[in-house]
Amino acid sequence: MRISLKFCRNSLFVSAALLIVVAFVVALGVIPPVKADTFPLATPEKAVPAFWVNVIFNLTAATALGIMGYRTIARSRFSTSILVLLSILIFIFSYALIDAALACRSHGLAMHHASLFLIFCAMTGFIVALLVMATATFFPKRS
Repeated sequence: MRISLKFCRNSLFVSAALLIVVAFVVALGVIPPVKADTFPLATPEKAVPAFWVNVIFNLTAATALGIMGYRTIARSRFSTSILVLLSILIFIFSYALIDAALACRSHGLAMHHASLFLIFCAMTGFIVALLVMATATFFPKRS
């Protein structure tokens, strides 16, 4: 199956844009409610830094995908390895957001919106991971 270089580059740019959206939604829609959580068993002092790590990772991964989309002209072992590694890490960080969403869901109605935002971000992350993995597979080889 032959897919054009332009399509592969555009899929990396779209993936980077989606990761930036995820980072902003977590930073602006999840972290403030988690800081203000009044649930008796809540530990915002542990949860907020973990969310910031997720935000920083998503921005870093988006930057890497953008650079690869801009600079890569054909598939090599190095570019394929980087894309596969990024895809796996994006999947792991998205899974962590699902875990956080389930924890927020048990904190009552006040955390309902944060839980929905986390589910949205996790599903977006899973889609991005699949898109990056597919791009790594179908990127045109060097001739």
